[in-house]
Order: sequence, then structure tokens, then C-alpha cells
Amino acid sequence: MMLGLGSVEIAAVFWLCILSSLGCVAYGILNWNKRGKPDATALNVDIKGKGDK
Repeated sequence: MMLGLGSVEIAAVFWLCILSSLGCVAYGILNWNKRGKPDATALNVDIKGKGDK
């Protein structure tokens, strides 16, 4: 028994869940401000009225 969880298998699942969530947090921190490719749908369209040149 490990940490009173009943069996080694349950303790392994517990620790793997803790490690995977820490890994996800670390990945998020490392990639927080990285810029990716611009969106393909982001278009800048200028609409001009009758009096505009």
C-alpha cells in the first residue's frame, strides 16, 4: 500500500494524474505568449462610401 490508497496500481494512477497535470501546466507556461500563424479568416477590408476616394 502506498499513501493508503489500497494498491500499487491505484497509487500509480494517482501519481500519473498528478504528473500529467503538472506537465500540462508547464507546457502552458512555456507556450503562453508564443505567436502562431495568423488566422486564415482574419481579413482587413476597407469599405468606402460614395464620397470617399
